[in-house]
Amino acid sequence: MSTRQLTRTAIMAAVLYAIFRMFADILYLELITFSLLLFALVFERREVIAAAGIFALLQLLLHGIMLWNIAYLIIFPTYALLFSLSRNWLRKHEGIIPFYCACFSFLCGQLVDLPFLLFDARVTMLYVLMGMKTSLIQAGLTFIAALFLYEPLFHVLTRIKKQVG
Repeated sequence: MSTRQLTRTAIMAAVLYAIFRMFADILYLELITFSLLLFALVFERREVIAAAGIFALLQLLLHGIMLWNIAYLIIFPTYALLFSLSRNWLRKHEGIIPFYCACFSFLCGQLVDLPFLLFDARVTMLYVLMGMKTSLIQAGLTFIAALFLYEPLFHVLTRIKKQVG
């Protein structure tokens, strides 16, 4: 990676971490999925995947080795990869972006509970079932955020990328 790409990656990781920390105490509001989608539609695949990995590592190192932080290390870089692979399709069908974000946001809430399978399948199923309400509300809020914020933020990021190079 060039210095410019490394800088963009570091800035994206810092933005992801700041967004996560800003909304960490507000139940149901998860904007990492939406932010990753925006980044994946504007910036290069490897930059976004690296930024997602750095963000997850920061979360893990600064907030402890807990199952959900380890899950973030798997989930968010995978999301970055999936979003960047579907970039052309999403750009052609921008109307579905809020639904796409909502589905992945819902899935994030459910995937975070899966590492509890290491302890007990019944406990995991309870976590998944109890988290269903939270994940549904989280998906709804992500849908609303994507519905209203996608277009203006996409244009801002595109302009920034053109100006910076």
